[in-house]
This record gives sequence, C-alpha cells and structure tokens, in this order.
Amino acid sequence: MPDVHVLIVDDEEALVRSLSYALRGEGMRISTANSGEAALQQVLDDIDIVLLDLGLPGIDGMATLDGLRQRSPHLPVIMISAHGDTRAAVQAVKSGATDYLTKPFELDDLLATISSTLALDTPESPVPGLQGQSPAMSTLHAAVQRIARSSATRILLLGESGTGKTLVAQALHAHSSRAASAFIEVNCAALPEQLIEAELFGSEKGAYTGAHQKRAGLVSQANGGTLFLDEIGELPLSLQAKLLHFLENGSYRAVGASQAS
Repeated sequence: MPDVHVLIVDDEEALVRSLSYALRGEGMRISTANSGEAALQQVLDDIDIVLLDLGLPGIDGMATLDGLRQRSPHLPVIMISAHGDTRAAVQAVKSGATDYLTKPFELDDLLATISSTLALDTPESPVPGLQGQSPAMSTLHAAVQRIARSSATRILLLGESGTGKTLVAQALHAHSSRAASAFIEVNCAALPEQLIEAELFGSEKGAYTGAHQKRAGLVSQANGGTLFLDEIGELPLSLQAKLLHFLENGSYRAVGASQAS
C-alpha cells in the first residue's frame, strides 16, 4: 500500500514507534499525535486513514472521533481498543468509525484491516462526479445533497472557469426528483446572437427567415428536468431581461407567438 498516509493517534510512545516503523516498511507515510487535541489540530486534507486509540488522555477517543467526523465526514477511522474493551469499540463503529482492532494485535491483522477499510472507502464519492474528501469537498457534497432534496427551482452557481460548475449542476440534477427527466446544458456564449431567443424559447412557423415549422425551445424541452445555462452573463442584455421575466414568473413567449406559454 505505497503512498497511503496514516495518522496514528495514541499516547503509548512505544506502540506509536513500533507501528510507525512497521507501516513505513510497507511504504506508507506516517503522521502521529499523542492526544485527541493534537489530532484535531492536524491538517487532514491529505490523510488517507486514521488509527485512533479509544483510551486517550484529555479528549478521549470517542470525542476525538466525533471531532474528526465533523471536520472530514468521509475520512476512514480504525479504532484501537484495550483488551476487554470490545463493547466501547463496537459503539465507536456505530458512531462512525470504519472498523476496530483490540490490543495486542499482529501486524498482519492491522495491514488487512487497513487494506479492507481503504477498499470500502475508495469506490465512489457520496456525490458521483465530485471526487475528494477534503473538508471543502465534504461541505460541497453535503450542500449538493441538501439543495437537491429541497424544493428550490432556481439555483445560481458561481465560480471561476474550470472549477466544476457543470459537474455540480449535473450532480444537483442526479440527486433531485427530476433525475429521470432531461438535463439540458446550454453554453450561452456559443449560441448565435440572432438565434439565441428562438433557441431558448422556441419559435412559431414563419417567425423569421428559415422558420419553416414550429420549433420547441430548450426551455420547453427541459420542462420537468433541468436547464443549465452556462456563461449566462454572455447573453445580450435585452435577452437577459426576458430570461429574468421567465425565471420570476415561469412564463415566456416563443418568437412569433401571440401568447405566453
């Protein structure tokens, strides 16, 4: 398991030295903390797994586990319990730990537990398409799931180019009650200016040169699903006003139509 970064949280110096030596021998990177307070001060962004002693001085293992869960909800934690303290270890698993080991344990048992824990943790993000387990990504995962379950029908995504707004839009759609319906993405900057209004709102037959038949717009095609308008600030100001009316009132008028839809 090369390049796995393990945080060992235990106040027994001899055990920490022994575990550090053994795990480095397996190609792992090691960080250590001798108390719950020290563990919670660690930068967790690049930690892959935590070995956490239940019987810590000060903030005990359960409280430390709770603090780790708050900071990084998807970070795998293996609890280490003293002999005869199995009940507390099981309670820790119920509280969010991934697994537990009882002292004393063999290195092979530890390696097998680490391997199986990482295998469980790796397959998928809580929000498919949005990978990462840092505190920032965990916050984003939670926000996507919360908003997708809400009754919100208009969502504004802000971010620099390349930060993943399309992925977030797709994730919001996939986790919503609209997931079975269409997801339509529109790059507003790429639409021909003279045809933008017809592309969005549709057009009647004869509304303009070349309009040989009635045509449904993207707004209509996305009905019941999700319409993602990328680069919305690139729309002409006149069309932005019409789009604002649609967003506020839910009605629009196709090009050449006499009545609003």
